This record gives sequence, structure tokens and C-alpha cells, in this order.
Amino acid sequence: MFPDLFSCGELTLRAYGLMLAISFLAGMLAASWRADRRGIEPKHVFDLSLVILVTSIIGARLFHFFFHYSSYAITGEPFLQLLRIWDGGLMLFGGFVFALVGSIIYLKIKKLPLWELTDILSPSVMLGLGFTRIGCFLNGCCYGKPTDSWLGVVYPNNAPVYFSLRTHIHAGTPVYPTQLMESIAGFAFFGLLILVERKWKRFHGFTFGLMVTLFGLWRLFIEEFRFREDDMHAFWGLLSKNQIISIVIVLAGIAILVWRWLYVKKKGQLLDPKAELATIHERAAKQKTIDAKKKAARKKGKK
Repeated sequence: MFPDLFSCGELTLRAYGLMLAISFLAGMLAASWRADRRGIEPKHVFDLSLVILVTSIIGARLFHFFFHYSSYAITGEPFLQLLRIWDGGLMLFGGFVFALVGSIIYLKIKKLPLWELTDILSPSVMLGLGFTRIGCFLNGCCYGKPTDSWLGVVYPNNAPVYFSLRTHIHAGTPVYPTQLMESIAGFAFFGLLILVERKWKRFHGFTFGLMVTLFGLWRLFIEEFRFREDDMHAFWGLLSKNQIISIVIVLAGIAILVWRWLYVKKKGQLLDPKAELATIHERAAKQKTIDAKKKAARKKGKK
């Protein structure tokens, strides 16, 4: 666990903040590259990325506030504590939901191709998850339940997981590294979405709907290995509140896939994956030729 990577005076580089920045940058660059190959100006991706950054932070903080209100209320000034985001306390689900809603509203206002851009950005969401969860592991948060399996990891004695009055887990107890499990899943889903898109995408909105469904299913699964605080239990402890949200997200993802399939099929506008891929390659080749000519012209001008 390395929550603070290094300090210089009063400035401290925190592992979680660094990995969050890397996830945002990597996701933005991947999405802008995908947009450019599909004939969409990368500028739109950069603008949308800023919307996602702001809305995801707001959502992550608000969800943490509402689901863990008791930890805010104990300070005596819960709403003031809500604003002290630098003290920590973010919830991935909140960031995910707010980013989705914020993106859709922004694309509607700007009258940009909603389903094409959400497809373009979807793999980047999973890429971001992969990097961000590494930050969670280094920070010592979002840990798993105690385990005797070979997967178990032991944190330093001062790690949050061993705050026994809250977690009832004693120092030295191995726990599931759910952060790293989610990180691996994020990177795997990033590759899977791109692969499936190339072979089976028949309509715009397919990659987005699939991403939402996979994310919900994964969270439903991984929650069985994550440590649950007392205020996160639901249905007499059978499920967590996060699992209830996961079920809603899965249903939403399936609904998007079914609705988009039926809508596009009815209009007779189903895509041919091979033709789409060929068009992307052709457009990329043309752009490469144009860039090469511009570069040659600049060199000639310098001479």
C-alpha cells in the first residue's frame, strides 16, 4: 500500500490521484483516436471528456455521501464535509451513473451523434476502470473480504481494512484483492469490447449497451468478494446496495441492446461489421496520406 508516492514541501503526489489522471488521459486519447478513424472530430471527444470528468467526480461524491451519510453526520456538519472532497470518499457507481447521464445530456444539447459517440467512448470507460482500480489498491481502499485462499493479500497494519472497530478484521488477516481483480477485468473488457465490436456490431449503440451490461454483471459478481460495511447491506444481508444498483444497470444495458436492435432493424439500417471495418481502414489510410502530404509540404516550405 502506497497512498502517497512522494512529497515535496506541502505538496503530496497521491497514488489514487495519479492513477485517476492516467485513466482519464488514456481513455481520452483512446477515444479520440477511435473517433478520428470514424470521421468524427477528436475535438468533440475532448469536450465530452471534460463533461465526464466533472460529472463523474460530482456523482461519485454524492453517492458516497448518501450511502455513507452516517460517517458524514458524525462530524456535526455533514454538508460541509461533503464539500471537503480532498478528505476522500468517492463511489464508483455514482461516477459511472452521473457520467452516463451527463454525457447523454451534453450530446443531445450539442446535437452530436449520440449512439456513435457513446460507442466510441465505451471501451475507454473500461480502460479507465483498469487504471483507477490500481490506484484503489495502492490507496488501500475498496478492499475485499477475509480469505484463506492463495489470492489473499496482507496490508500494512495501519491500513483502513484493519480498522477493527469498523471492519472487525484484525491486522495481518489476508483479504481478497478486489481492486486488482477489477483492474484486470477493466483491461480485459477494454479489449473484449473492441474485438466484439469489430465482429458483431450491427447497430450504433451496440458497444455502449454491451459495456453497460458487462459492467453491471461484473459488479454484481465482484461484490460477493468485497467487504461490506454495515450500512451497505440490503434485503437482510442477502445483497448489498451496490448489487441492487448493479441489477438495475444490467437491465438498462440489456434494454438498450434490445431496443436499439429492434429500432434499427425496423428501419432497415442494420450495419455490416465487415463493411464498417473496411470503411474505417479506408478512411484511416486516406487520412494518413493527407498527413504525409502536409508533412512533406511543411518540409518543402522550410527549405
